[in-house]
Amino acid sequence: MTALDYIAIGMILFMACLGIGVFVFLGGWPGRVAAKRRHPYRSAVSVGGWVTLIAGGVLFPLVLIWAYAGSTDAEVAATDVAEGGAA
Repeated sequence: MTALDYIAIGMILFMACLGIGVFVFLGGWPGRVAAKRRHPYRSAVSVGGWVTLIAGGVLFPLVLIWAYAGSTDAEVAATDVAEGGAA
């Protein structure tokens, strides 16, 4: 095997790891948003993020909107100030 073969194998492995990382990041994104915003259905949003992403991602934007729509920005800001976070 030549040096180009090793470079090609390395690039394939790098792209596979990058793809898995992006998949994991996107799958957990709605759940992290819902938990940070104290969404009343945060576990359902988390499961919905993974299920829609595994099923093809067609409804993934809907779950992401659901994660952001769970509470108002005023409620999030009030709880952050109460916990000593940034206003």
